[in-house]
Amino acid sequence: MLGEEMQLKVDGIELKGWVYDAPSEPLSTAKEDKPMLILCHGIPRGENHPAEEACLEEDEGYSGLARRCAEEGFTTFHFNFRGTGESQGNFDLKGWTRDLAAFLECWKETNEAVQNGFYLWGFSAGAAVATCVAVEEEMVKGVALAASPAEFHSLFQREELPQIVDRFRRIGLIRDPQFPPLPEKWLAELLSVNPLQIIDRIAPRPLLIVHGAEDELIPTSHAHRLYEQAGHPKTLQMMSGAGHQLRKHGETVEYCLEWFKNL
Repeated sequence: MLGEEMQLKVDGIELKGWVYDAPSEPLSTAKEDKPMLILCHGIPRGENHPAEEACLEEDEGYSGLARRCAEEGFTTFHFNFRGTGESQGNFDLKGWTRDLAAFLECWKETNEAVQNGFYLWGFSAGAAVATCVAVEEEMVKGVALAASPAEFHSLFQREELPQIVDRFRRIGLIRDPQFPPLPEKWLAELLSVNPLQIIDRIAPRPLLIVHGAEDELIPTSHAHRLYEQAGHPKTLQMMSGAGHQLRKHGETVEYCLEWFKNL
């Protein structure tokens, strides 16, 4: 199953995504007329890892996950945020929120198939971005957050700004030599993406928080803090034996798919 390519320009930056239509006879017995499922990747760990979070050679990446979701009956869309994969631009977490919001708006304007709304399934930083967009977009009908940071202040220290910029440059997420033009502002906008401050506004739409019990990057306390702050209905599931890359953890993928199918 090949995804149909879609391009969109946001802030003058060309972004690329792919949509996978559900087959006429999906594997799942889930209800018909489900919202479109949108996958939101995290921050890639290295160069030439197109939004796959350190994908292995045999790993099918988010395209593989999108196909799996489509087989279960979900029309599924995934895309590369600015600064990653086949999209243009430089890494800008606040800009990622505009990227996702723009794609939702584009789908609403061009496709009647999304009249039932959207589900958002975000991973790591993509989960934080999904939270920010969900609270502003009433057509988001359900949100699953996988390995989401509760906030970024504890992960990106202001005194380490030069090292942060250098690391993103080395792994290919900051591509232009003069970016960011104002590093302090760039970091402040990154830190302004704060799910903990707004997650309660997702309610009364259903929310799932999944986190690897062995997450090596985002402490499990982030998941518990998000859950405590969120409104109802909400579910917290800690995945035994799982690390940060929950997209690659089969048990987590199946758990989340079942959750979406039962909404």
